[in-house]
Amino acid sequence: MDYMKEKLKERILLFLYVMSLYAEKINMNTFKRYLYLYYLSENFFTKKDEEIVISIDKSDIKIPYFEQVLDDLCLLEFIDVFENSIILNEALTNNVEKMLGGNGGETGEFYELYRQIKPFVNLLKSYDDQFVFTIFFSEPTFREASDRGIDKLKSSSSVLTKLLNQFKKKLDNDNVDNYDILTYWMDFVLKNYYKLGEGNVTNE
Repeated sequence: MDYMKEKLKERILLFLYVMSLYAEKINMNTFKRYLYLYYLSENFFTKKDEEIVISIDKSDIKIPYFEQVLDDLCLLEFIDVFENSIILNEALTNNVEKMLGGNGGETGEFYELYRQIKPFVNLLKSYDDQFVFTIFFSEPTFREASDRGIDKLKSSSSVLTKLLNQFKKKLDNDNVDNYDILTYWMDFVLKNYYKLGEGNVTNE
């Protein structure tokens, strides 16, 4: 299997596993925005560069191999895709739990990735999906690309990561958790850009 596809599959499995703790059905567009925000901020949390090129067409996000991975998971009966929703099946939960217990258990790379993704998903799930929609459109890399007419974004060129690193440096406080910094930015976006009931934007 292609290296990038395998890495994406690991992340998708873990995202869906954590999200299954909240609901059995996930909006497809919301899920793509979760992945987008994760990839654009991943380096801030891990200091690792998993280069990925994401295509943007207005509000539509295209992630390489995304559809192929979902097709594979459907064949394994881990998920069902119905219209614009992903239905999570028990087979997915059972398989991921088995994977988390194997390959070194809590010392394995898959478990380490789970430890990175779980708090990220929990943070986003603390916001309404419509808020996540607003945060996506306010993400500085996306806004800069839109202003310049660019339709492909490299995760390694994330403006969001640079912004978060600059803010952390200004704080000069090692006791501040990185997720607190991301939360501060998200709350800032919602406070300054989101007005309830304004506009005709939908989350479809």
